[in-house]
Amino acid sequence: MSKKAYSTDLRERVLKYIELGNKQINASKIFDVSTTTISRWWIIYHRENRVSCKSRGGSKSRINSTILEEFVKNNPDKTLAEIGIQFGIKANSVYRKLKALNFSYKKKPFPTRKQVKTNEKYTKNL
Repeated sequence: MSKKAYSTDLRERVLKYIELGNKQINASKIFDVSTTTISRWWIIYHRENRVSCKSRGGSKSRINSTILEEFVKNNPDKTLAEIGIQFGIKANSVYRKLKALNFSYKKKPFPTRKQVKTNEKYTKNL
């Protein structure tokens, strides 16, 4: 189960409270943080001189957003599958990336084709 890290502001306030000569147990009760967590923060603060939490890992994107955006602007007629082949990723990944870039990407025929067919029907009946 993944939990969010405590804010840097809270960490700073707790460590400042302890530096003023108060005990970790009292800080635990006041700030509603476990004594184990406060103890870990205190050790990290003195060893590494760091208050903020470590950055979390994660997967890196295989393509650059600006490159993808430029490619789509230059090739508006490409489908998601064709773009995926171009960048070596799946079409679903392209869709998610374009959605994050606020692209609306729909491949549907223009409605004018329907209008042309309906107009042909009316002219034939006359």
